Amino acid sequence: MKPSEKFAPYDRKAFLATVPAAHRAIATKLCNLLEAYFETRDITIYSGFPIVVRDGEWTAGFAIRSKGPMVYCCSPRTLAVMGKELAPLMSGKSCLHLRPVKGLDLEAGLALVAKAFGLAARHGGMISKADARKRDAAKARIGATSGHKKAAARRTRTKTK
Repeated sequence: MKPSEKFAPYDRKAFLATVPAAHRAIATKLCNLLEAYFETRDITIYSGFPIVVRDGEWTAGFAIRSKGPMVYCCSPRTLAVMGKELAPLMSGKSCLHLRPVKGLDLEAGLALVAKAFGLAARHGGMISKADARKRDAAKARIGATSGHKKAAARRTRTKTK
């Protein structure tokens, strides 16, 4: 499957219907958090789970895995600011395994996720070097095109004076 084929529009009801009943309540709470901090139009389904990708940068999302909910907080700024708070839940560079841990119950974990999503919404996410090059090349093409149009418009205005 091509990466572009892994993306689908976000449909909360359809997504929740795919979640096992045992995890549906937590998935609903995580959907609520995503929708509270990000525009619904910025949320998409990638390989079956909701994520936020803005301008090619992966910002936030979550998936229901066999071990339970896995939250993705891909904002370097959020990880820098909240790294110590999130440490008990960290299971990878930007992955949080949402589960009760020593001194932190599930509701406290959700509160941390809410805070992390709030910070992530105000800051950018992560992007691969290859995706960054593609994005920057596309912006350059658009900028070059609009730059030519602006120059042509200036020449036209100058000729008509």
